[in-house]
Amino acid sequence: MLTRYRFVIAFILALIVAILGLTVRNPQLALLSVPPLFYCVTLLISATLLSTPQIRAQRRVDRTRIPEEETIDVSVAMSSEGKPYPIILAHDLAPTGTTSISGDTYYQGRLQSGPPQVRIHYTLKGIRGVYHFSPIQALLCSSFGLAVLETTIDAPIELRFLPSREKLDPIQIRPRRTRAFAGPVRSNLPGAGVDFYGCRTYNPGDDIRRINWRAYARTNELIICDFEQERITDVNLILDARVRAHAFVGSKHTFEFATQATASLAESFCNQGNAVGLLVYGDVLNWVFPGVGRSQTDRILDELSRAQLANKIAFEELRQIPARLFPPYSQLVLVSCHLDEADIETLALLKSKGYSILFVSINTLPLERADLPQTDQTELAARIAYLRRTLYLGSLARYGVQVVDWDPGRSLGEALERSRRMRGRRIA
Repeated sequence: MLTRYRFVIAFILALIVAILGLTVRNPQLALLSVPPLFYCVTLLISATLLSTPQIRAQRRVDRTRIPEEETIDVSVAMSSEGKPYPIILAHDLAPTGTTSISGDTYYQGRLQSGPPQVRIHYTLKGIRGVYHFSPIQALLCSSFGLAVLETTIDAPIELRFLPSREKLDPIQIRPRRTRAFAGPVRSNLPGAGVDFYGCRTYNPGDDIRRINWRAYARTNELIICDFEQERITDVNLILDARVRAHAFVGSKHTFEFATQATASLAESFCNQGNAVGLLVYGDVLNWVFPGVGRSQTDRILDELSRAQLANKIAFEELRQIPARLFPPYSQLVLVSCHLDEADIETLALLKSKGYSILFVSINTLPLERADLPQTDQTELAARIAYLRRTLYLGSLARYGVQVVDWDPGRSLGEALERSRRMRGRRIA
């Protein structure tokens, strides 16, 4: 585009000077049109030589899946597949949402032919999300800078900044149904295990190592000690992605806290050997089928990295949750910030159908209160919000839902441990 403007301006200038010289019949004035015409011819030849650029670029990263708090090194290697270019100006645009914290995203110099050589190198840092690099912007210049050609060089690559995770201790859950494989969850069935389950009369074929010899000495009957089997179970995580369930707290959004909590729980349950699934509820049914192992953890983290808030009328209330996706009597884990009366009724209905429910509630009241001035009105509003929240969480606890009240300013592991102790006291 710049070369075209130069050519048009020089040609018009030469034409005006030539017409003016012929009009006044002045040969010296007419000869002044020769330099602009010579410039136009030279510019046209230079532009023709640059018209078919053959540039190869390779964008390299050390990894494509990066935790949110870490950085990544990006390098761009370029070379000419044809003749060398005397001058090239290249700019690699960082994706929107990422920041270049060191290095240089520009290159200016000569581009040789042959194998690609690293010309651009910089370090990126980004927030949770999936990012795609745009084509590299390049400006090719001929010798002496007469002709300039703008072009783009494709070097596609995808980056995933995964939500940050907290390493959690094993989480104790007690769903009503488990799978047939050995795992960490108590199944309420007799068999091989470490926790005492009960005693029964000896049957032929029982392992003699399980005979209670002290009971035999007292009763003269063979008594077998049973232990509680430990198996894996289905754990389905539900991330509440409705707009009305979240809000900004200062410069942060509660949805980011929710994704971090979901990622931490998913990693913990997968490390325990359970079959873990994920449902992002809000826009469309982004469903990760339950699975086991490290690959399942990666699939869940990938889905969480692209999770976004949505405001769809069809998913405005939790009662639209497709419960048929979840195995009967399995464990459900809901992560949300705000629930209303209709949502509480939905959780109570799921509980009545036999599901075991763990609700992680993000308590943003301390963070919101810290950002507000300390006045009587603020204290009264905080008190009302606290009482309302306590009332809702108490209602869920009475329905049998295990409630985890998590302050994002503190560790999620502490909130889980506190919930476990409180639940133990209620059962006792």
